[in-house]
Amino acid sequence: MFKFLLLCFLAIAANDGLILGKFECQNCENLKPENIKKVYASNPTLLYSLYSFDKSLIAGLVFEFWDIEKRYLDKNVYSLPVVGGFYGQGRVPNIERVLSLKPDLIITGQNTKDDPKYGGIFRSLKIPVLYIDDEDSFGVQVYKAFGEIFGNQKRADELIAYANQSQKMADSLAKLSLDKPSVYYAFGKGGLETECGSSSFIKLVDLAGGDTAKFKCKSKNKMSRVKADFEKILAANPEVILVYEKEFFEKIWSDKKWNLINAVKNKRVYLIPRSPFSWVGKPASFTKLLGLRWLMDVLHKDALGLDIRREASEFYKLFLYADLNKDDLDFILNEKN
Repeated sequence: MFKFLLLCFLAIAANDGLILGKFECQNCENLKPENIKKVYASNPTLLYSLYSFDKSLIAGLVFEFWDIEKRYLDKNVYSLPVVGGFYGQGRVPNIERVLSLKPDLIITGQNTKDDPKYGGIFRSLKIPVLYIDDEDSFGVQVYKAFGEIFGNQKRADELIAYANQSQKMADSLAKLSLDKPSVYYAFGKGGLETECGSSSFIKLVDLAGGDTAKFKCKSKNKMSRVKADFEKILAANPEVILVYEKEFFEKIWSDKKWNLINAVKNKRVYLIPRSPFSWVGKPASFTKLLGLRWLMDVLHKDALGLDIRREASEFYKLFLYADLNKDDLDFILNEKN
């Protein structure tokens, strides 16, 4: 609390902003943790991070959750009003609906700060706005900022410890100098969409000891997928295929052309867990912390002695407040339809 108030006192008056680590919080000079009861997070990734930190703070949603997501989420959260948000294909929030939530704080991406329309609206409203993005620190910087602004360092430390442990596991795996299996990441109902090296998901595969170099490509931006050519996939002959769509996963085994590929022949095709949120896929979320452990397990079985069912149980308890039983684990890990 003292540290937070000290930061407020030292706020930069020139831009009416408060610096929290590498992030800026505008109109936050007089904001006290105990007065923050309702928060609007303006994109899926930030909404998910807020859920994991303190779901009771969520004031409204950027979209309606799918049934597969609701299965392990709090009904009190997924029943909240949908007001829209900044995510994909130019989507923007409905400002009137956002205001109807009467948020004590708005959390949004740094890219909206200089937006001539919405950045100006946020500033003119004088509602505290935390501008935050975090692709490379596994959520550590986000949770640090949350711990500071919400006055809950204990919760921040718990989540940060898990994130750091996942990184340390990856470092330990790298020191083993194991052969890296070639990996193709298949999106779409036909498996002929993929992501490029700039994608955080491809980086996650590489961090887990996979080799995606044979499938290098270029995309217009970090958010877009690209079309893949089957003949090139066949020529590269991946040892492992990661599948995002269940429909493709179910048909790949009986598809004659895909059966020419070693990954299919050797039954090293894996459907990425995605309930409530994808472990290794869009939209990006804190579940990548568990996704990294899952990837290390499927790519280098037994190298670290991971028990992924136990790992999942502990993760869902810590980040999602959910106690899993055997049937839950079977469902989440795609071991049960």
